[in-house]
Amino acid sequence: MQQAMSAQIEREILEAALRAPSAHNAQPWRLTRLGEQRYLLWYAVQDKLLADPDDRDGIMAVGGFYETLRMAAEQHGVATSLTYCVRQHAAGIDLAEVTLRGRPESPDPLAASAGKRQSNRNAYEQAPLPAELASNLEALGNILLDPGQIAPLVERASVMAWKDSRFVTDLDEWTRFDTVAPDGMTVDCLDLSWLDQRALKFALRRGKLPGWLARVYAQRDVRLTRASGAIAVLITSDRRPETLFECGRRLVRSWVAINAIGYSWHPMSIVIDQATVRDLSELIGGRDGVAIYRVGYTRTGAPWSKRRQLESVLVERG
Repeated sequence: MQQAMSAQIEREILEAALRAPSAHNAQPWRLTRLGEQRYLLWYAVQDKLLADPDDRDGIMAVGGFYETLRMAAEQHGVATSLTYCVRQHAAGIDLAEVTLRGRPESPDPLAASAGKRQSNRNAYEQAPLPAELASNLEALGNILLDPGQIAPLVERASVMAWKDSRFVTDLDEWTRFDTVAPDGMTVDCLDLSWLDQRALKFALRRGKLPGWLARVYAQRDVRLTRASGAIAVLITSDRRPETLFECGRRLVRSWVAINAIGYSWHPMSIVIDQATVRDLSELIGGRDGVAIYRVGYTRTGAPWSKRRQLESVLVERG
């Protein structure tokens, strides 16, 4: 007979899942208890980004939450099952029913490294990725590109973003000029100096920047792009909610695989959030990229972003 999972283990699994990544650290996932060790997993539109009109980032984040949950459960010897149930409603989008029960059928080689997953916004060594890592990322649906090839596209995208009131409004909504906020992007995780913070506050007050100033602000993204071992683009076959959910799972597995061997990653989402997504598609043979990020090695560590308490994510639904 299967031994019942304790409430303490169940809570530890759910709290570990909170470490999942999300754009702007908005943490748009919610869980509603349906029964014993059974939950409805859904996307809360109150955390929607203006620069995410088709909910791509939000749904992928919820998929990443599930994958983090699944790996955390395996570390406790617990299996998870997933049943899609996509439904839109006033509060957001129901995506799946999740059950925590039984034991995993086979070990996941990445599960033990899930706790190492962390974004790092520092400069990386400009050296090719290890062959095994490159192969693993490609197997997960990533296309690897030369940073120098992408840098001009990043510059154009960044200029467009700083001239885009949606992008600047999202930054204003989710930037936290402290180091302790439980959501949003704190200044330590953004790696902002005192001067950087002053410049960002100026841009937020303006609402959007004129072209000449946007080009100045874009140079930081360009420098970081060039200071990379590779640029990875995660591709998809379509943008149905279930497919985007699975893309979020693959993205988290990609990032865990990178951190598992001591390498780093950093999203460069502006290329996909702006009209430059069409140029990116041409660059990768007409395929559809839903995430783009830097990959490389650095000895410089990065701070851990904060997370909300479980009670703010585990909610009732009317």
